[in-house]
Amino acid sequence: MNFERTRKKRRSPDITPLIDVMFFLLVFFMVFSTIKTEPMGLDVELPRAVTGSAQTSTSFEVLVDKSGAFYVSGRQVSGTQLEQQLAERLRVNPDIFVFVKADKEVRYEHVVKALDHVRGVGGYRLGLAVDQGM
Repeated sequence: MNFERTRKKRRSPDITPLIDVMFFLLVFFMVFSTIKTEPMGLDVELPRAVTGSAQTSTSFEVLVDKSGAFYVSGRQVSGTQLEQQLAERLRVNPDIFVFVKADKEVRYEHVVKALDHVRGVGGYRLGLAVDQGM
């Protein structure tokens, strides 16, 4: 009987899947790190007025976009949701100043609806936001 010692060949692990994963991660971070980040919010183009002045008091902002949708804190809300959020803020601070920021191309009736919602819950310190200068 001839007993020979057989040596097992040591195989190196297959790293092809690892290379694929690393390449994918590299591409992912390269693409998403170059994306331009902008603060959340709506791009509303305000009309200009010479008599506009900056307000520094505590305020509540309502944005009205071109389609007439209302936004509070960057989130779209319905008229009743707008009234609920404003009523909560008015309970905490009854002297809160409400800004209505409407796009200059929005229909006038949408601005009036926003003002009606604000007045409906007791928000009588309000103003329309404009860009200063001409």
